[in-house]
Amino acid sequence: MVTADSLASMGVSALSTFVLPIIILVVARRRWGCSLWSAAVGALVFVVFALLLEGGLHALVFAAIPNLPSKPMLYTIYAALAAGVFEELGRVCGFAVLQASDRRPDGVGRALGAGIGHGGIEAILLVGVATISNLVISVSVINAGTSEAFLAGLPDAQRDIVARQFELLINTPATFYLLSIGERTIAIALHIALSVLVWMAFTGRIRRWWILGAILAHALADAGAALYQSGVVSVVVAQGWALIVTIILALAVRRIYVSAKAPLARGAAQAS
Repeated sequence: MVTADSLASMGVSALSTFVLPIIILVVARRRWGCSLWSAAVGALVFVVFALLLEGGLHALVFAAIPNLPSKPMLYTIYAALAAGVFEELGRVCGFAVLQASDRRPDGVGRALGAGIGHGGIEAILLVGVATISNLVISVSVINAGTSEAFLAGLPDAQRDIVARQFELLINTPATFYLLSIGERTIAIALHIALSVLVWMAFTGRIRRWWILGAILAHALADAGAALYQSGVVSVVVAQGWALIVTIILALAVRRIYVSAKAPLARGAAQAS
């Protein structure tokens, strides 16, 4: 049986993945005027570049090197860099689309909206949908006592896999699902910071090579998650690492933004 605490935690976790991006977007719209269109483009960038293109690369690589996840260092380098390259170059393409399609002033609100959309749809698709699926299975199959009948109707190749998934749902503590709320909050903050950094480089406010910096920063932040997937570190260590990298990156991006904004403000004052 999946405990009531675990079911409640799944519900809270799933709900948070939908509510959190909406709250952040509402606040950002009021404070910085970011548009829904920029958020939509950010979400589209994640779907195309992370799910489709990066996912396609993973399928090819894992088919060619099936034991790659068992080699933690190689897997971490590959997975982290793949995420950084696809998602940050995807942001560049997203800002090109916004530049061509959005006639509103190209302010920081555009970058914030794109980052919120990117991180928000990632939270919904990767965590929210999966958690809802786990919640439905837990209630309608495991706790309903129909697990054996459900497994009996599966092909032999799938039966052991699904049985292990059922066992994992039964044994996973409730706190694990609550940790996903913090993990997604960190991830959205990371995407917002990276979005602002890439936007500044794309618009010429800072040098274009900062896009490479965004790729490397993204890879560095994802390294902890890759090591967790390889079984090297715990989920707490992985989240702690992502939090540290995100805080440092956010502070650095804010400083770069303020430094890049100052010359523009002086130029505007002199022109007037």
